[in-house]
Amino acid sequence: QELWHAVMGNNPSHFSGSPEGSEVQGKRPVENVSWYHAIAFCNKLSIACSLVPCYTVTGVNFATLGFNDIPTSNDSNWNNAVCDWSKNGFRLPTEAEWEWAAKGGKEYKWAGTDEESELVNYAWYSANSNNQTHEVKKRTANGYGLYDMSGNVWEWCWDRYSASTPTGGQDPTGAVSGSDRVVRGGGWGNVPGGCVVVTRFGYDPDIISLSILGLRVACRP
Repeated sequence: QELWHAVMGNNPSHFSGSPEGSEVQGKRPVENVSWYHAIAFCNKLSIACSLVPCYTVTGVNFATLGFNDIPTSNDSNWNNAVCDWSKNGFRLPTEAEWEWAAKGGKEYKWAGTDEESELVNYAWYSANSNNQTHEVKKRTANGYGLYDMSGNVWEWCWDRYSASTPTGGQDPTGAVSGSDRVVRGGGWGNVPGGCVVVTRFGYDPDIISLSILGLRVACRP
């Protein structure tokens, strides 16, 4: 939340106060953000870090774009955003990138473990979340040193959602059409089955009223 506030100038999160115990409010994951918000954040973070933005949206100047300028209903220009994969700025991971990162080099059921009895050590979910988000990096990391890839909040991916994932090929970037965008990871309110690495859903890109949904960014090395 503190990074989002520094870049976007606000904090749209539902869980914006009263963190549990000694947890730090600003280090809880941002949520209540749409896919449009997420790609805008990526571009504006890139600009702030003197990197080249990955996303182009017709008619949008991300350098001057304000949070309240981002559409809150379905918008064809934002739906047709283009990603330039050669740029070095921040972006949402593709669904394939997200799953590769979440697995942490292992064919585990959850990010970091294959045993449900150990999931409380790796994820915030229905059994231990107390129905709220938690400061990041309070659970154990997976094999790649990544935290909270199962549980805490679901995370937007770049891909358009389709009922089946691509077969064959390398580094797929999702379906060429479709109205929804992929979310992965599970959240604070899910049972263990909802936090499994391969679990996937699609949401309208303009949806904002979900305290279970946030983002994770990626960039080129």
